[in-house]
Amino acid sequence: MDELAQSLEAFGPWDWACVVVNLLVAIVGIFALKCWRNLPGKVAGPTTSVGDAVMGLSTGLLSFGIIFGLVTQLVSQSFSTYFGISQAHLFTAAFCGQLTAATAMLAMGAIAPQTVDWAPSVETDGPKPAGSPLRQALGAFGVSRILLALLSIFALGLAATLVWKGFHGAWEQLFLRGWAGQPPADEPQEIVDAVLKTDVATWRFATITLAVAIGAPIMEELAFRGMIYPALRRVSIGSEKYGRWIAVGLTGALFSAAHLSPSAALPLFAFGAFMCLVRDRYGLLTCMAIHCSFNAWNLVWLKLAPNASTL
Repeated sequence: MDELAQSLEAFGPWDWACVVVNLLVAIVGIFALKCWRNLPGKVAGPTTSVGDAVMGLSTGLLSFGIIFGLVTQLVSQSFSTYFGISQAHLFTAAFCGQLTAATAMLAMGAIAPQTVDWAPSVETDGPKPAGSPLRQALGAFGVSRILLALLSIFALGLAATLVWKGFHGAWEQLFLRGWAGQPPADEPQEIVDAVLKTDVATWRFATITLAVAIGAPIMEELAFRGMIYPALRRVSIGSEKYGRWIAVGLTGALFSAAHLSPSAALPLFAFGAFMCLVRDRYGLLTCMAIHCSFNAWNLVWLKLAPNASTL
């Protein structure tokens, strides 16, 4: 409580604006969630073979887990000097890694189209878009749908954050009384610190924006919602009633674990799982747009209201 009081004392006008705006958005998001009450919805039977599903799963994991990190490291070393590597070059390297990983997944999708699942897969109220899977994803793309999903994500994110804060506070009290082990540090992700220390009016911030608001969302959506989730849904189809929910939960857990942030693990899980349902209803392009918008929204508030956005 003392730490919270100290944080509130440091609040400026933008910090209070951040709290008010995000609370209002989350409240509206609670009503937006009602539009998803019939999820998971009636999903079409799988058209992907088990072989394509395994190839997609392997490509998604390999691209995100190995290609991205390897290319990022190689590019970073090329920028490295006697004094180390600058932050701008680090994010430039990360963006190169993201583009390379995304290109590898798109290349696999071109070779074996069924390894990337672009199109919506559940019945909606409107007519189903015709054409190729990519054309169907484009036909399901819409600003109102992006806004609806964003509002829902804000509501889920706030709920998950409050649950984590309460759980972490209880864990700390148990630790102080000697009844439990030490809880993980409730600290923001490393990227948050980098954003806070970088001036907006520099090209270094431009590299952060490219990596955070464009590169990461496209790469992560291709990997997790485009390849990993459809593959898990296909291989777990043996359980007709629960197979899809198992795939949603596993994808959310993998997405959360990949970000290596204990304090954000629960919100990241909620985000990763919910985006699977968005992909099923509106396709992969909508997921990419939502993810880009969400990251950009957080990036803006980190600069305008650093105290409130890092609580």
